[in-house]
Amino acid sequence: MVKPHPRIILASLSLVSLLATPVLRASATIEERLAALEQKLAALSAENAALREAAKPAKDAPAPVQAGGKESKLLLGGFLHLHAESGSAPDSRFSGINDRFLVRRARVNVRGSFGKDFGFKVESDFGANTLGASTGYRAQLTDLYVEWLAHPEAQIRLGQFKTPFGWEQLMSDTANPFAERSLPNDRLTVSRQIGVMLFGSAAEKRVEYSAGIFNGNGVNNSNNDTDDFLAAARLAATAWSGKFHDKAASWSVGVNAFSDDAPARRTGVGFDTQLQLHPVTLRAEWLANTLDPVTGADVDSDGWSLAALWSLNDQWQLAARYETYDANTATGSNENDTLTLGLNWFIRRNDIAVSLNYLAGDASFGGGDDRFIGRLQLVF
Repeated sequence: MVKPHPRIILASLSLVSLLATPVLRASATIEERLAALEQKLAALSAENAALREAAKPAKDAPAPVQAGGKESKLLLGGFLHLHAESGSAPDSRFSGINDRFLVRRARVNVRGSFGKDFGFKVESDFGANTLGASTGYRAQLTDLYVEWLAHPEAQIRLGQFKTPFGWEQLMSDTANPFAERSLPNDRLTVSRQIGVMLFGSAAEKRVEYSAGIFNGNGVNNSNNDTDDFLAAARLAATAWSGKFHDKAASWSVGVNAFSDDAPARRTGVGFDTQLQLHPVTLRAEWLANTLDPVTGADVDSDGWSLAALWSLNDQWQLAARYETYDANTATGSNENDTLTLGLNWFIRRNDIAVSLNYLAGDASFGGGDDRFIGRLQLVF
């Protein structure tokens, strides 16, 4: 039950006391009327003093958090991904990993805006931030950038952030319906980099683009092997939007590419599409890379994934994904196929959610293995 504020209680009592005051007879003298008014004023004065006292903060109340600079908006947030895992290795990322509990991600971020058209984000991860075995958890920078946002059609981001290559890679960790991203996404995208990017939208946000240049040496690495940069670009569009059974429906497509010249030339292309027909969502993505080493033959690798989601209601969702990855299309015994089946329970939307995943792998180089992953997500 919601408790009324002290001000409301006292004000209500004051009104009741005034209404309850006996009405003076019409023949009352001026002196009697003045005396009655003085009594009412004294009562109001006492009640006002009580209101002021009730409004004072407690001596031990914590002081509100204040921005140290001139930020017009400052937001503190983050999320936790806590895993419980059991089974073998459905793909190479889990090789040598036993049954375990895992602090998969523990991120804290600060976002804000300043001036008229500038924004920023700083985020660090205090968890493992990897599927591999690791010791000595420590803070690792994930995002740190500033943005110029004056024009929706052309905005600029500078710092460390996700490169515009790979739809699944760009999807927020908290929006992922599966406990882990697909193997093709992990192997064929270029993740976060340090650089600068131009991005924007047009046609009422039905078309979005992004293009940038980066050092190309990975996350938390200020080095660049040569004077050449990694270049990446993406173009996405909503091909159709409307209604399906009185629910919002849409079909989106995207293409992206990247090129990195150092130390060996590596290029990548990709295509993705998403179809939302409530309560069903279908997603597909194909990625391919070519590595041209300084010596030796080129290495071509590719992979694709197809995911289907079925929302039973606002709290329960079924998820399924099939993926395949080929590390070298020119030779055999390099393929890895994985089927993931999942159940998501949204206790409080995405803020508190539990995911149960079963991964069944079929690697041509090592036979099939399966694994169970349970994930608790807390967003704050």
